[in-house]
Amino acid sequence: MAAPGIGMAFTQEILYDPATLPAYMEPTRDLSKVGNVSVEGTQVVLYPVTALQNPRYDLGGIVRTGSQTIRMGTHTSMRNLNPSVLPDAWATVINPEGSPFYVTECGAISVVTDSPIQEAGISEKLAKGIGRVRSQIEDLAFKLPRNAELYIRADKIKETCSYYFVDHDSQTEFWLQDIEMTTMGMPEVSSVKHIKYILQEHYWTHVEFFPHRLLPKHLRVELVDVLRHARADQMTSDNSTFPYNAQQCADFIQIIDTEANETTVYMTCLVARIWVMIARHRYDHFYGEEHARLCRDQGILGKPAAQLTFGMRFCSALLFNFPNNFRVELELLYVDNLVYTIHWRTFVTELTKGWRDNVKMDVGLLIANAAFMGLIKDTPSMYAGLASMLLAMGGLLSAGTLLHSYANAGKVNAATVAVYLRQMEHSKLGFGPVAGAFSLPKAFTVWSILFFFTGILTIVPFVPDPFNMGALICVAFLVAVAFVFMAVVLRRPSVRFIV
Repeated sequence: MAAPGIGMAFTQEILYDPATLPAYMEPTRDLSKVGNVSVEGTQVVLYPVTALQNPRYDLGGIVRTGSQTIRMGTHTSMRNLNPSVLPDAWATVINPEGSPFYVTECGAISVVTDSPIQEAGISEKLAKGIGRVRSQIEDLAFKLPRNAELYIRADKIKETCSYYFVDHDSQTEFWLQDIEMTTMGMPEVSSVKHIKYILQEHYWTHVEFFPHRLLPKHLRVELVDVLRHARADQMTSDNSTFPYNAQQCADFIQIIDTEANETTVYMTCLVARIWVMIARHRYDHFYGEEHARLCRDQGILGKPAAQLTFGMRFCSALLFNFPNNFRVELELLYVDNLVYTIHWRTFVTELTKGWRDNVKMDVGLLIANAAFMGLIKDTPSMYAGLASMLLAMGGLLSAGTLLHSYANAGKVNAATVAVYLRQMEHSKLGFGPVAGAFSLPKAFTVWSILFFFTGILTIVPFVPDPFNMGALICVAFLVAVAFVFMAVVLRRPSVRFIV
């Protein structure tokens, strides 16, 4: 299954009970004159599904193995045994991933199924379902596209069949009835034109699962052109909306065969998988619409801004405003509920690197404070050193906890990250709370350094020699002036690089 590079949280799971099907899903909606195709008094119920609802990855099952006698000449060209006897007119094709499916021609209708047609009753149920589809087409006087294909799957227990059609000429999915998008697990759209890319995503998913047809050369050439443009876009822009980076695009271009006039199931499957991502990308960014998203940090859904309360501002100030920077980064990663794998992984890499650096500094501070406190017993500097040690320990604890929690954060796909960010984003405070948590290791380290510096300064009054005391005061004053000067200079630019 393809690992998506961009994710948006929405459900794709939908369960149907034929006894409680919505009115629009009834097999004969407004078709009272359609005759029921029945055998021995049973009736097949048709209901629509989408290609994304295919259960191929959720079937499970247990395989039982054992020893057999290999008969003479088994699987040679002279004796190619096929232990499964298929019903008439059905042919077996194997998906590159390994799962078999079956194709046939039923009159003018091309049919594909992944139901186990060798099992008892399945082929009969499929025949009744196909007959029901044909009756519905005739009663509606619906003219199928020239290059249409029917997907149908029979339920093993109930007298039901799920179905959808695809049009290979226009690369779309369709049904023989009106469809409510929410009931089918589809996301919202801005226009009828916008629906096109949802249906294209479904179409290419179907082709990926059932790659038995030849893929026209012009679709492979177009895909390579799309990837070339995307590669250049990633190389010349920091805000490209394309979900793959320049190197990934180059790798895709290299493996796509645009020279051959015909394709194998392997080439068809891999091209379809990439087209799935392109179609999803076009849906996510309103491709072809007047309000298309042209850069990834452009919000166009009118998402309300997070509310910065007094408590948040106060806590952020205590943490040296580090949370503000993390909050902005998280908001840029999750514009309009979209997240990109390539940018998320870069963010996580830099984030965890910063926490590891804090761990090293905290260990150094603990060692320095331990050595320092051995020389300053029973003085105010000892308490400053203790505070510095406690803060360093807090930095170690928080950094260690965060590193453990995010150990595998860079390995998940975009859909998982989208769900995670949706759950971490507060309804009113946005990413403020999680940004504060991310800031703790660095803030603890900085506070520990300040208390360590304070402890050293408090030794000055206890220096017995006035000359040495004056020299130390001058050095401390120069350090303070240099720090203030640096802070003033760094605050002038409108663009800041603090993380």
